[in-house]
Amino acid sequence: MTSDLGQANHSAHYRYASAGLPVRDLLPVTMEAELAARQFSAHAILNELHVPVTAIGDAISQLHTQIRQADEDAQRERQHHGASDPSAASPDDTLLLNVGGHLMSVRWQHMTQGEGVEGTLLAALFGGCWEGRLIKDDSQRVFVDICPEAFKAVHKAILNAETLRSAGKAASVGHLLNEVAKRDKGRHGFWVKLLTTPLDKDVTEGTGSADSVPTGSLTSSPTEAAAALKAMEAILKAFANEKARLEGQLRAANTRRDNLDKEIKAVEPFLLPLSGGDAIRSVEVCGQLISTTQSTVDEMGDIALSHRFDLWSSSRAVEVVDPDHIGRMVDFYRRKRLGASPADMAAVLTMAGETDQAPFDVNAAMYGIVKTDTPTLQASVGRRTGTLPSSGYPYEVVQEGTGRVPTINDRVKFDRAEWRDAFDGQNKAYDYRGAVYRVSDLYGWLRELFLSMREGEVRHIKVPDGPEPYRELRLISIE
Repeated sequence: MTSDLGQANHSAHYRYASAGLPVRDLLPVTMEAELAARQFSAHAILNELHVPVTAIGDAISQLHTQIRQADEDAQRERQHHGASDPSAASPDDTLLLNVGGHLMSVRWQHMTQGEGVEGTLLAALFGGCWEGRLIKDDSQRVFVDICPEAFKAVHKAILNAETLRSAGKAASVGHLLNEVAKRDKGRHGFWVKLLTTPLDKDVTEGTGSADSVPTGSLTSSPTEAAAALKAMEAILKAFANEKARLEGQLRAANTRRDNLDKEIKAVEPFLLPLSGGDAIRSVEVCGQLISTTQSTVDEMGDIALSHRFDLWSSSRAVEVVDPDHIGRMVDFYRRKRLGASPADMAAVLTMAGETDQAPFDVNAAMYGIVKTDTPTLQASVGRRTGTLPSSGYPYEVVQEGTGRVPTINDRVKFDRAEWRDAFDGQNKAYDYRGAVYRVSDLYGWLRELFLSMREGEVRHIKVPDGPEPYRELRLISIE
């Protein structure tokens, strides 16, 4: 039986001969026909699509793998540091605390929930994940190696904010704590900032932006190709959308992992070491119990304070030293252990006036903290003031920051409040929390202000030509 190709060759031979064409020209024509048939066969088309289609599948599979890996890495890190699933505590449950020797009972929700608390070290410490590593005293109270007065100031601000909100009045924990900072001349600023500064970045998955999908014109395509082009267009659009969605999930997973690292770093100094216990060391001074951890005593080194700590703990109480003096000395080494700045170290050794400063300096020198001829630590830490170079608007730094200064291309997260009558006045016109903008998108004086601020810094700035001249800006974080 003659094959189809043979029949085609025979017909072509007859046509060429009838037309007087040489038979030797027949071969290229038959090969061209055969190649065209192969090129447009379903098998050939699928072979051409195999590589890019496989790449699409591999890209999606890789994103799924990366998301799963990020979450598994975070889970392993949590387990490595002794974290657990959050406890099922009720908001009304009571936390029994021993804060530097001062006994307190607080509501669980006040330590973990609400504006100004969520996402902070305070919330992370008591959120339940670290319950198994919290230090406990002999009465099973959670021990927190923090200055009691500073902790009480934070707790008071939380309670007052809750009370005002329950009465339908605007209230901010941060604003109330700024008032505390003004009254205590910065003594508690280190602890307030440490406990209440947000640890985490926003975890948003988002949808991302789908890659642009090149499409052909279905109206100008051959009828036979229109269905194939439409199907491919749908596949490419679906791929671009799914890829953008998964990339958003991956960013969120990586952010969760970064936030966990920040949380671990923040809570670690307040937890039991993984290698063993960290004993609570206490001393009674004029009837007032002052407590800290062995880690803080170790930070003191070979000085009279640490020696007396050992002596007092094992023998008798002390009635010849002001309890506030010993409390400040201990807090000095708490801060040192946590890497406090020189200004924050100096603040706890700075009394309100010279009358109080003189006897404190004598005791501090006697116990080996500072010498009486070393004035740097006793120097008063005042507020910085200045004017913006371009606008000439005057400002005052009411709380120093410790982070970096943003650049023009950074995104900054900040709180902003404005008053018509005075800073912290009665006629508040504007109070916006957690705004996020790129610095380059901000206007004039506001952009100039942030380019000279550090993370955590709070400034008052007076804009005399505005309807609300008294303005407060707090740089929360740099995104």
